Amino acid sequence: MSRLFSAQSRFVLVIVGWLGLIACGFGALAAYASTPGAVGEAPSIWPSDDTSGMQHAVDTHTVVLAVHPRCPCTRATINELERTLARADEQPTIYALIFEPGPDDPSHVDESFARTRIAERLGSLPGVVMIADPGSEIAKRFGALTSGHTLVYDTTGSLVFSGGLTPTRSHEGPNTGTASLNELFNGRSAIADQTPVYGCPLCSECPDVALDVCSKSEELP
Repeated sequence: MSRLFSAQSRFVLVIVGWLGLIACGFGALAAYASTPGAVGEAPSIWPSDDTSGMQHAVDTHTVVLAVHPRCPCTRATINELERTLARADEQPTIYALIFEPGPDDPSHVDESFARTRIAERLGSLPGVVMIADPGSEIAKRFGALTSGHTLVYDTTGSLVFSGGLTPTRSHEGPNTGTASLNELFNGRSAIADQTPVYGCPLCSECPDVALDVCSKSEELP
């Protein structure tokens, strides 16, 4: 009888241990999903010395969107942006800064790094101008260090919004960033001028954390 209880006790301990590991795993995923990425200081006025060829529009809002073409989180950002544009009274000018490794980066091969379905989908949205951004040099000038960072400048070149368009990593749904763009593109004031940004870092070697990692493969959904 004592052996039976001993075996049952070990079985219960194993089950409890596995449940604990599973709970820890889900907890780590939840914590990662709700942890925003890094952001820099965005210029409050459109840079007058910008050499990228971008210009802020004088008759509509100008959007700057930093994108890692292999960041799964950014699919949600694109979906949120598409829905916002569908509801907008105005058509903003949108510059999508597509990260790719710089020429001195060991991972640099050619422009195929940015040939992903994520980039293709973004380029199909109305008003989007795709700009290659080797080493994220342009994005850094706008304080964008994380994929999905969205900046909006008004017709005077003043920054009116800087942040992300998703509630957490890879998740769509009601959030302050999307709501703010909806207000701006319909002639009203933004609900907030800053929101957290959830996405992968703008770098060639992204951290292998949880399930949201930048893919080294071009086979992206």
